[in-house]
Amino acid sequence: MNIKKGIIFTAIFVSAGSLFAQTGNIKKAQTNYQKYYEVKQAGTPQLGASYISAAKEAIDAAVVHEKTKESAEAWAIYSLVYGNLGADNNDADLLAKAKDAIATARGLDKEKKNEENLKNSEHNLYAYNFNKGVGAWEKQDFTTAYNSFNDALNFMPGDTTLTYYAGIAAVQNKDYEKGLAKYISLIDRKDYSEHKKIVKDIPNLYLSLNDTTNAIKYAGMAAKMYPDDNEIANQNINYNIALGNTNGILDELKSQIEKEPTNKTLYFYLGIAEASLNNNQKAFEAYKKALEIDPNYLDANINAGVTLINTIKDELQVLNSNKTLSNSQYNTKIGELKEKVKPAEQFFLKVVEAEPKNESGLKGLKSVYDFLQLEDKSKEVQAKLDALN
Repeated sequence: MNIKKGIIFTAIFVSAGSLFAQTGNIKKAQTNYQKYYEVKQAGTPQLGASYISAAKEAIDAAVVHEKTKESAEAWAIYSLVYGNLGADNNDADLLAKAKDAIATARGLDKEKKNEENLKNSEHNLYAYNFNKGVGAWEKQDFTTAYNSFNDALNFMPGDTTLTYYAGIAAVQNKDYEKGLAKYISLIDRKDYSEHKKIVKDIPNLYLSLNDTTNAIKYAGMAAKMYPDDNEIANQNINYNIALGNTNGILDELKSQIEKEPTNKTLYFYLGIAEASLNNNQKAFEAYKKALEIDPNYLDANINAGVTLINTIKDELQVLNSNKTLSNSQYNTKIGELKEKVKPAEQFFLKVVEAEPKNESGLKGLKSVYDFLQLEDKSKEVQAKLDALN
């Protein structure tokens, strides 16, 4: 995935409110910072080295001077100066000082007169961490990318793009718990452009953590959020079928089939659901419907053959338990069952013709030949099975 590198500017100026009632060092720091910023924006940051150095020297003095050490304005400018120095030199210590200065300034600025400067300073730190995250992503350093995007969120809390980028970086790093935490925090942000993808991915992440309960829960939640999205609906059905919640999903499955009557996979799922509820005849009809849409659907061929055999086995069990039948009657019934099982041969042959080493197809064929008492064919298939091992 290519994440977008935003065009992010650092603070444009120190707010006009800071022009009044200043001591000399605060004024000097402000003036030099402004000059530094102007040449930096002109694309010649090297020309601003002396200005930012002078601004640092002045503001360092201001924040320790008795008269200005508790000046919110001084600490706001300090955060701007140190934030830019830290970003320019990739210096984590300077950036940490800028972050601490923001908190100090906010604690002192009861009337919020320096809020504009502080927001500008926060934006500087956000921009630095965001761009660091993008750079790490491009190098496939997903740990650094996650940490950087997460750090950027300290200065832009709730930003959907940052949260998503942090989430996908964690997922790329196979840290699914951190990825899930970011994704889940965006569930209520349906206005976000990537929302559908996020809620669709959440069940997959839970499954990666072997948390089947939450995988089903969030698959259902996604389906309710996007009821007209067939892909999400099918995902919900697939998860419930695969994880054994067939009874609970049956109505949704039938409803989805009404929306997509030519979707062979849905009929296949319906067959699985019905078979799990011991409705073998209904399961068989569902698999046949899937095969009407695609006769070469191998999984449906296998399941249709297996379901037919299971149906015959059930009938054979009932037949064997009926002690009232004469030998002649019993043999007649067995003959009828043999006729009923014959179509299963074609289902399994379809599979083996496409995939000669398909073990399920070969085992299915052998079951049919054993029941039909076709010993030569049964031995032939057994030989092919033995060759697989």
